[in-house]
Amino acid sequence: MRFFATIVLSTALTLLLAACGGAPPPPAALPTSLPETPTAAPSPTPIPLPTALPSPTPEAAQPQPTSLPEPTPLPSPSPAPATVTPLPTPETATASPLPPTPSRPSEGSFTGALIFLRDGALWLFDANGERLLVDRAYEFASSADGNLIAVTRETDQFDIWIVSRDGSALRRITNDRDIESSLSWAPDGSALVFAAADASEPLPQLWPDWALWCGASQVSVIDLASGQRQTLARGCDPAVSPDGRRIAYSAPPTARDVGMAGGAPVFGNTVRLINRRGENAWNFARADGADAPMPNTGMLVYGPAWSPDGASVTYHRYLGMQVEVDINLSEIGGSFEGKGRPFAEGAGWLLPVRFAPDGRRAAIIEHNYSDARGFGGYDAWSVQVVTLDGSRTVDLPQGPMTMIGGSAALLPRAASAAWSPDGTRLAVLLPPGWRPDVSLNEPFDPTGAERPGEVWLWQPGAAPSVRLISNVDFASPLAWLP
Repeated sequence: MRFFATIVLSTALTLLLAACGGAPPPPAALPTSLPETPTAAPSPTPIPLPTALPSPTPEAAQPQPTSLPEPTPLPSPSPAPATVTPLPTPETATASPLPPTPSRPSEGSFTGALIFLRDGALWLFDANGERLLVDRAYEFASSADGNLIAVTRETDQFDIWIVSRDGSALRRITNDRDIESSLSWAPDGSALVFAAADASEPLPQLWPDWALWCGASQVSVIDLASGQRQTLARGCDPAVSPDGRRIAYSAPPTARDVGMAGGAPVFGNTVRLINRRGENAWNFARADGADAPMPNTGMLVYGPAWSPDGASVTYHRYLGMQVEVDINLSEIGGSFEGKGRPFAEGAGWLLPVRFAPDGRRAAIIEHNYSDARGFGGYDAWSVQVVTLDGSRTVDLPQGPMTMIGGSAALLPRAASAAWSPDGTRLAVLLPPGWRPDVSLNEPFDPTGAERPGEVWLWQPGAAPSVRLISNVDFASPLAWLP
């Protein structure tokens, strides 16, 4: 028994000594700063969304353009496939390689200037950094040479002001109770064309509110030297031709819906062309109702835009709700004959087309406010770029449709876009902390918040890879000045 007790005691002492042999070494110290999570990669269209990338490290604060890391080269665009079908909800795309670290563009790679809204004020970004131009801004448009900027400002009321590119020489152009919108410069900078409505809010970008605003609006032109103003026609969305001789605009709807808006006209209208004196008006495109025969099928036609050479005019045809989605077609026709043909499709509401300087590509900003997924914020927006050469087939709820244009690239969650002066890329507005690895079938921000975002450079066919500006107002317009 004594021997057995000795063995037990010896074993216990051995275990105790082993347990007390020392604590495990402490963990290695964490680095004081973590590298930025890579956020972009070349990819086909629409941009592939990897599903197995590591979670990004949150940044301590949104970086300012002057504090972004050293530049990395912008990737060359990769070819895009010939078909894009964003309707209905796109499927999750296949994975792409780990994207490069976002960076500030290298010296000489960014030229010109970008103008945008921040905290309701107009700002300019160029190689020298950022500067405030004018406060209380809502909408803006630059002259062809980029030296003057027309701004709709809300002071005691909404009015048009003009400011120089350097922020000097601010002067008021209109002074009345109307709300001005859709500013369009004459190419020589001598006059402004705009829409003005006796309304309580600026021009909305959804139906039927757009229809009601347009019905209360008039298209006017103002000579900047004399201040003389002339009303040209009832309607909205005016756009001056590149030669300055003609104006395209959306005429107000004339057909009533007894169950909507108190029976006010909310569908059935035309896109019209007139000269600078408001003469020689003719219907370029028509929408006679959802059940009307082709080519005039549709609730509305709206948002005209001129090609850079003035030979063509684009516009959108709002078809209405189909399979829980508001469907639009973007159409293009000769500026002297009309007869528009579809070149793109979209959902919700579309902003006027933005042509690349060469006229061979067109960017369309979509606000899918009726998104069947129920997403909000940046998830309800996208930018599509269509190459206007060749043709392709897309699948729509009413069946396959042949479109003008051999390829199309889609960038989800982009709420604004502007072409560079050389037409090689676009500046796009993306959500704060954007990265390409979030599935399109889940919201980027589940709250649907309309938070200030980031401006990135995008070459269609590749993922955005260069971040330029932070803290840009949600859905702010963008313009890239030469």
